[in-house]
Amino acid sequence: MNIIKRELRANLKGFIIWMSSLLVLFILVSTEFSAFRDNPDIIDALDGFDAFYDALGISIANIGSPEGFVSMMSIYLYVPIAIYSALLGSSIISKEERAKTAEYLFTLPIKRETVLRSKIIVGFIYVLSFVLVIILGLTLTFYRFDLTSTFFNFMFYLGFGLFFTGLIFMSVGSFFASYLKQYKRSGAISLAFAVGTFMLNMVVQLVEELDFLKYVIPYKYFDVQEMLNGNIEFIYVLLSLIIICSSITGVFIFYKKRDLYI
Repeated sequence: MNIIKRELRANLKGFIIWMSSLLVLFILVSTEFSAFRDNPDIIDALDGFDAFYDALGISIANIGSPEGFVSMMSIYLYVPIAIYSALLGSSIISKEERAKTAEYLFTLPIKRETVLRSKIIVGFIYVLSFVLVIILGLTLTFYRFDLTSTFFNFMFYLGFGLFFTGLIFMSVGSFFASYLKQYKRSGAISLAFAVGTFMLNMVVQLVEELDFLKYVIPYKYFDVQEMLNGNIEFIYVLLSLIIICSSITGVFIFYKKRDLYI
């Protein structure tokens, strides 16, 4: 429990910075939505950018509704949570080596498994908190637009998708930090994984022949258009669980064997 409290405090500053930035973004976005909502000419003008939005995997068909507008800006939700979670998973595992405290921590009468378990729990807590703040922030900033049950249902599905996406990138980032011999590389590789899979997602959206790659791109697992209709495909939930469980299992296997740089 002391390790969990210690890790929660150590990662709080970064969490607050991310959340503050996103909340400001939500306020700006909700203000922008009021302009779209009252001006159909703007909506018509966006029809010429269908190819661009298709590449991002979003639709502007329902942009006049709060839930439709949020789905259009979902890219500003999935990319931040992917980058945050990947870097969190990497740093939370490699932090002791980076801060030169590994020698002290692992000479205490505590098993490595216990330390790792506590760090993974903290990662889960921060990913869940990240999602809850996003959903609450969106609900509060869009509340003045006479929200319907469709919006709240979409928020539930969106939160579900963001949570699983965050856990995927957090667990993969943790795996890189435990597997790589040089801890300094884990953060860069985790960031490259988050950004690289997003770029690959854009390519797959444009090239139908590459559609088979959707099973290795976490951004495609929880499609906002499907969630707008109240649908989540079980195969992607299963794939998410497999990736998360496999990565976390790998953390415990490889971290026990690696030499710590102190």
